[in-house]
Amino acid sequence: MNCPICKFGEMKNGHSLVVLTRKNATVIFRNVPAKVCDDCGEYYLDEEIAKKVYTRAQACFSTGQEVAIIEWQQKISA
Repeated sequence: MNCPICKFGEMKNGHSLVVLTRKNATVIFRNVPAKVCDDCGEYYLDEEIAKKVYTRAQACFSTGQEVAIIEWQQKISA
C-alpha cells in the first residue's frame, strides 16, 4: 500500500513514537507498533493499538501528570 500522505513511500510494519498533548500536558509513547511509511515516516495505528494508546493517555491526563514517557510493551493493558 502506498502512503496516503506522500504518495511515494510504502507502508510497512514497524514502530513509531506517538506524542499526544492536551493543554499543558504531554504523553509520549515509544516503540508503538504501527504501519510506517518508508519514505516520509508517517505512521498509522490499528484500531486496537489506538484505543490502548488513548486510554493510557487519558489516565495520565486525568491524574494531572504534565509529562509522561511510556515505553510500549506488547501486553500493555488498557
